[in-house]
Amino acid sequence: MSTADYGHAPPARIARRLHHYLDPPDYVSPVARRLRAVDGLRLVAALLVVAYHFVASGAGSTRGAWEMPTTKVFPAAHHLAQYGYLGVEIFFAVSGFAICLSGWGRSIRQFTASRVSRLYPAYWLGVLVTTAVLTLSPTVNRPKSHRAVLVNLTMFERPLGVSEVSGVYWTLWSEMRFYLLFAVVVFFGATYRRVLLFCLVWTLVSIPAELSGSALWDAVFEPSYSQPFIMGVCLYLIHRFGSRVETWAVFGFSWLVEVHELARRSTWTSNALGWHVSWLGSVAVFTVLLTLLVLSVIGPLARLDVRWLSTAGAMTYPLYVLHDEIGYTAIRAFRHDVPRWPLLIALLVVLLVLSHAVARWVEQPVGRRLRRFLETARRR
Repeated sequence: MSTADYGHAPPARIARRLHHYLDPPDYVSPVARRLRAVDGLRLVAALLVVAYHFVASGAGSTRGAWEMPTTKVFPAAHHLAQYGYLGVEIFFAVSGFAICLSGWGRSIRQFTASRVSRLYPAYWLGVLVTTAVLTLSPTVNRPKSHRAVLVNLTMFERPLGVSEVSGVYWTLWSEMRFYLLFAVVVFFGATYRRVLLFCLVWTLVSIPAELSGSALWDAVFEPSYSQPFIMGVCLYLIHRFGSRVETWAVFGFSWLVEVHELARRSTWTSNALGWHVSWLGSVAVFTVLLTLLVLSVIGPLARLDVRWLSTAGAMTYPLYVLHDEIGYTAIRAFRHDVPRWPLLIALLVVLLVLSHAVARWVEQPVGRRLRRFLETARRR
């Protein structure tokens, strides 16, 4: 229908067409096959973070796990590993996709049960195991107080002003804030129009929230890391409803805001490492990883049906919550007895085996029981 036709079209017909455009029918089945390439990319992101911590972290320090600058321990590899911090950005983008998927068509109770049962079992084990390792071998870092450990089990340690048991747990509060924000959409019912509006508003609000420096705005809107989540949600909309101009426009605008944020984060990472981390390099690495995610959702990689990729994806979260302090402690214990690369490879193999065991025998069975309990508790 041309623009001129709208002048003669009955108002009801215009309203129907507008409603159809703003709330389009599904482009793919809501029960489409599992995107196994996305699972594989999750493990790639986790391995990037592990490489950052074990190969790049402490680039200019003698106080780290290796007791000498990683620029000397890994004179070539640390140049690549320094970009491993971008694995967190891809984690957040995948979370945006996964949370939108898990919240679509569900009640707020079902959504809450899904997220709690997914996030907490492996995390609880990670807090307890990390505390036990640091208590038995406080060589690199010391264990937190009993009170701090108990607060950490809530996952709300950061807003309560308590330090994390492991340094990597800061990202979980960012995840939690996204869940709480998206829960508002789930409460009213997820539709294309509402979710796209959510993405657009969150993107626009993040800019003044970042500039204001307000602790309250930061606590509510997480402006520093909102953009990867938003891009992940947009990808889910594209996956479910097909490519639409407005969805790609929000995705592209969010990417531009993220490029600006990477200038600040690359500077922070440079200060943390004691070594220059290129902003352009960070943008390039992030864009490549994001492109892989796009191809894994709507491109040729989406057709991959390799089952072990899902197994790899299941290991990702346990690997993330377990690797940090445990890895540092193991490196400090064996650094003089085992050459650096065999030690690093052996440590990674042990962590992957441990992560697989946690995913299979802790996260999945405990998560199922916890989810069932949360979904049915009110009916008892």
